[in-house]
Amino acid sequence: MIQNNEYRQMAIDAIANKLGDPIPAVRAKAAEALGEIGNETAIPYLVRCLNNSEQEVRLSIIKALGKIGDETAIPHLVNALSDSDITIRTATAETLGKIGSEKANSYLVQLLHDSVDSVRATAAKALGQIGSENAIPDLINAFNDSNEDVRLNAVDAIGKIGKRYALA
Repeated sequence: MIQNNEYRQMAIDAIANKLGDPIPAVRAKAAEALGEIGNETAIPYLVRCLNNSEQEVRLSIIKALGKIGDETAIPHLVNALSDSDITIRTATAETLGKIGSEKANSYLVQLLHDSVDSVRATAAKALGQIGSENAIPDLINAFNDSNEDVRLNAVDAIGKIGKRYALA
């Protein structure tokens, strides 16, 4: 972590400029770097680029937002949950779980009904990471999912939620 605030912001601003680079790999690497720096001042730069046409860039931005872990990114991630790309939807669910805010619950519950097994399984896992009791009825419904991973993650999620409240 860059300790000096002035240097950290200087680095964030300079790297954020590379989010507009003509080469997609450079844009993706810039997003990764902003995630590694991990400062919430990078969020506005990242969310402005979430609609990038390149899957690699969108994926790096979503993962960077997860590393930063600030709930102010949640409203900006919502559109990515309906992306036609399965990898993007899955990564967004993972990111919402990493952010860990109950503000993401309703979006993840909707993903429990996605047509793709891996997206549903990731949504169940993310709900467990967030740990809100409000997700329990929907996770119980996921016990009947046709996919084994969804069922396993739903069971595990409820266990994590129970453990969280047992320790509180």
